[in-house]
Amino acid sequence: MYKTFMRALAWNSSMTFLYKIFLLMHQILLYSVISKTMYGLQSTLFAGIYVSIALTNFGFEETLLPFFSTYLQSKQNFLQIWVHFIGHIITIAIIALFIFGIMTHGSGEFLHNIQIYCNRNLIFVIALIFFIESIKKSIIAMMQLAFLNKQIAFAEISMLFIYIATVWGIYNAYGQLTIAAIFVPMLITSTVELCYLLYSLLNFYFKLPTNPIITEQIPFKNILIQRIYNYINQITKTMYSPNSMTILFAYLLGFQQAATIKFFTNIITFCYTCISKTIGVTTGATFSAINQMPLPVIRDFFQEITRRYFQMLLILSLLIIIIVGYSWYFSMISGIIASQILLFFTITMLEYVTITYEQLFISQHAAKPLAQINIATFIALIICGYMYQLNIIHYMGFIYLYFCIKIISLQAISFFANKRWAIPFQI
Repeated sequence: MYKTFMRALAWNSSMTFLYKIFLLMHQILLYSVISKTMYGLQSTLFAGIYVSIALTNFGFEETLLPFFSTYLQSKQNFLQIWVHFIGHIITIAIIALFIFGIMTHGSGEFLHNIQIYCNRNLIFVIALIFFIESIKKSIIAMMQLAFLNKQIAFAEISMLFIYIATVWGIYNAYGQLTIAAIFVPMLITSTVELCYLLYSLLNFYFKLPTNPIITEQIPFKNILIQRIYNYINQITKTMYSPNSMTILFAYLLGFQQAATIKFFTNIITFCYTCISKTIGVTTGATFSAINQMPLPVIRDFFQEITRRYFQMLLILSLLIIIIVGYSWYFSMISGIIASQILLFFTITMLEYVTITYEQLFISQHAAKPLAQINIATFIALIICGYMYQLNIIHYMGFIYLYFCIKIISLQAISFFANKRWAIPFQI
């Protein structure tokens, strides 16, 4: 299994690195040829799409982790996934229509600013992208658990190349880029990629053994409870994600100011995603595959992967500090922008530093205590935010309390892991 993990990690890390480096180059070029307002707008729209995807997943993908080894036993067992997945598709379709209605008829200054640049047709394209990307994300989650990493890498890299080539082909032909030229090619390439991924997953399904006599039916109640706990964890994590921070900056500071912050934080999300996504996704798939093995095997694997993950995060943190410090020292960015970028990174890192712990909790049917810790943390942060609004505490005091609350939360997660699985403190 360790060899399988390393092979999956190699595919995921190489694919993610190539994907993010080409996407970063694309963003740098975009920033240089379109207006800051348009760059901030397209960044905000993309961030809104992916935040909406995370908030409307309802714990579907995370809940696959503890049950996927059972689903793989036969075609009959795997059919249980298809039933839940079809229900998920219907839900996402309804939400996509709701998003279209909100964006076209909603009021408020923020939505009004979006409606100035986006007509109904373009908003419909954005809603369709949300639908396609949401379904695609769920299919990729199933394929990751089945270790179909090669097919995922081929699909994502190929479609990204086609998308970037199409956008810059339009720019070379017309000498400018519009919002439609950024989003319409995205819809087309995402749809093609979805068809290929679905085809690959169906091929995997048809190769599963047929066992009409013995079929292990997982109770719907068990799945529902796990989805509720996982969704709670998902919401608390999404609220402090890079995409949520982008929307918040756009809402508070406007598209133009958000464009500058987003541009300089692209390198942060690039470095961070290359580490967290590859480790998190691959670790989750491996935990799902070994969740029936003896506890010492799971514990040893967890400790080794977590140690490496923390080492990578330390190197990333030092790299970010050097980059931001260099940019500020040579007056490429102001001191305020530099502090906002560091705050952006710190909030994101603290939210995702426990990825390996979370994958362990979910795969071992322990999503409930993780949800309880996250709820307590979120309530504490809301109280601190309310106190700050009332000027009871100073801004720096709020930041200090935020760090203290997050550190306590991380220690609580580590303490529970030590108590339940005898895993030494690693945070």
